[in-house]
Amino acid sequence: MLNPIWLDTFITLAETGHFTRTAEQRFMTQPGVSQHIKKLEEACECQLVVRLGKGIQLTEQGRRVFEYAKSQQHQEQNFIASLKFDEPYEGKCVVACSGAIAQRIYPALLAQQLKHPKLEIHVEVAPRRTILSGIINGIFELGIITNTPNVDEVSSTYLGEESLGLILPREFVKHSSLFAYSQKNTNIVDTLNALGLINHPDAVHYLQRYIKDSGEDDLATINPTTLKQSGYINQLSQILIPVSQGLGFTVLPSSTLDFVDVADRLTVYKPKNKVTEPLYCIQTPHSMLPARYNVVKDTISEVLK
Repeated sequence: MLNPIWLDTFITLAETGHFTRTAEQRFMTQPGVSQHIKKLEEACECQLVVRLGKGIQLTEQGRRVFEYAKSQQHQEQNFIASLKFDEPYEGKCVVACSGAIAQRIYPALLAQQLKHPKLEIHVEVAPRRTILSGIINGIFELGIITNTPNVDEVSSTYLGEESLGLILPREFVKHSSLFAYSQKNTNIVDTLNALGLINHPDAVHYLQRYIKDSGEDDLATINPTTLKQSGYINQLSQILIPVSQGLGFTVLPSSTLDFVDVADRLTVYKPKNKVTEPLYCIQTPHSMLPARYNVVKDTISEVLK
């Protein structure tokens, strides 16, 4: 790699055409300028200038080195300028979150993109563990997860609470002797065992949370890991279809019901205690996100508060 200091001296010499003026502009001695040019010629293994009295003339190789040096100089200037360029409504923003959260925030983020067409919104749907590792490894800049991340590599900001719902098929429950959940003789466990779980990537986690926080003594007898499974699907938009057809039950954020066409064929169990999960916005600690993320974070906070 050619020494950039020699190249800067060479650029000044080529532009002034004079060793004395080059020395003055570079705050050097004339022997110092000559030394830089000599070292550059040795590095290039060719003569770059022809001395004409007090002036100089570039050789063909010298003109090529001058063009190269100027291009390097411009690239460096542009690169430094790019580090300072931080438009608040321009550029790519990547947000990683669950499918349920994506359903809630994406329309609002698109509205911001319509207002600011140079803003480029990318929403990556992923499970919690993938979002955490993505933030830690620099794959994602901004993520939304449930529960506080217990890792030093991530900083978090509380956003709000996400309500969880135990969702069952309306027709199954309607024709079942277990329909009246509010009655003391109702045993929700029998209903769940009869239906079986429609599993999905977060189903066991959600069910464990639901059992723990619902205040239902009967539910406390269920072991989510050994509970009968009636199916599995990892597409959020499809999870409630088998439930609506009476093939099983599942646990999802209650907001999911606002985005499906089969909501009228579903019913949500009403526990003693409302079950929620805290939502957190996460990023790497001690790193300042580009200014364009401010409008994204504000929009997400407004939707999820």
